[in-house]
Amino acid sequence: MNAIESRRIWARVAGLMYLLVLLVDLTGMQMPHSPIGRSLTLMGSLLTIPLALGLYFTTKVFQPLTSGLALACRLTEAGIGVIATVAGFGAVRMFLDGSTVGRSTLLLVAWNKETEFGAFIFTMGSILFFLVFVRSVSIPRLLSWLGLMASLLTFAACTAHLIWPPFSAMNMAAWIPMLIAEIGTGGWLLIRAVSPVPPSAAVLGSS
Repeated sequence: MNAIESRRIWARVAGLMYLLVLLVDLTGMQMPHSPIGRSLTLMGSLLTIPLALGLYFTTKVFQPLTSGLALACRLTEAGIGVIATVAGFGAVRMFLDGSTVGRSTLLLVAWNKETEFGAFIFTMGSILFFLVFVRSVSIPRLLSWLGLMASLLTFAACTAHLIWPPFSAMNMAAWIPMLIAEIGTGGWLLIRAVSPVPPSAAVLGSS
């Protein structure tokens, strides 16, 4: 398998994961306190891992460092999501409450819920990945710019929440553009994958 075909496969993996993560997360949000809802949220965090890898292997030819930082952000987000969701199950919470390390973990989970730090890390990774898409010709510019602007908007919402907690980091008006951008980008990557890398872009990415 050559590099072009491998990159297109990773792009389709990213597109599929974009849509699956949105599906399970939005479904899980409808029943946040039920075991099914928590299981769906956990699945969403786990599916973020192949999503992040797909985006990384799709974009790294252009900006390896930026793509690597974006990958680190999305993997950190996934890790926080897994820990926070697993700790929400009653049996796990009781187990963690029985040790010093466990109680520290629960405090970390509570802090993340209060600050929406996981969402903040997500927005940083999303900004970096869409920034690479903007600087490349991999997907239509309308999608890449929409994704970047939506990511900056959610980053602003999360930052405002960190500075002034009464402001909701998950403000619906701030996240609807992100929803549209991820559906559009996910659908494009799944169906059309990405354009071949121009020689000039490949040189720039490897420099």
